[in-house]
Amino acid sequence: MLVLEYSHSTLVDEQEPNRYQRCIDGEVQLRDDSEDHIVIGRFSVIIIDVEAAVNEEERMFDVFDCSSHTVDYFSLYDDNMSFIPAVTKVLKGGERWAPNMLVLDRLEIFPGHRGNRHGLHALRWMQFHFGTGCGIVAMKPFPLQFEYRMKSEAGQREFAQLELGNFTDKRDAALRKLRSYYRQAGFASVPGTEFMVSDPQVKLPRLRSIRSLQIAR
Repeated sequence: MLVLEYSHSTLVDEQEPNRYQRCIDGEVQLRDDSEDHIVIGRFSVIIIDVEAAVNEEERMFDVFDCSSHTVDYFSLYDDNMSFIPAVTKVLKGGERWAPNMLVLDRLEIFPGHRGNRHGLHALRWMQFHFGTGCGIVAMKPFPLQFEYRMKSEAGQREFAQLELGNFTDKRDAALRKLRSYYRQAGFASVPGTEFMVSDPQVKLPRLRSIRSLQIAR
């Protein structure tokens, strides 16, 4: 069984704009019938409660600007906190004022577990489970091999551990392949931007079953 294991904590009486963001980090696991498990990846999502911020008359840019992981997503809204036309054109459910956003910030599948569509199945469930109450699911695809190359020595070590050197070093080709991968989970590119979005108000595409894998003991 593929499992998303995660936890979340909230600071009570938080008064900063980040109180409208719920950040959830977790693991992607494989479990067998005895509940033994192995960790095969990790993920991070951010739920932005735009509607609550509007109701409380919060300065909306501050809500997005409180994290470098979310500030760029503010560009997907107009002055009324409706989605810009480029977004609504690719949302299959049509226009609506349901401004809350689920940001799929990160998904990594570790070496040895790639090629089994675990990432797509985890991505599909992340949309279904965390997208409740959101009018849009958004991401900014970026091939990890280029991110880790820009980091410190620790990043270089992780680059090697994740075997990211096995992926192409041609950025445009890597990005095209990644976007094609995400389209299988219902995402569409927003013209003129780096973003891809999916519509939580329409049925997610079906994926073929994951082949059975035994957990090594």
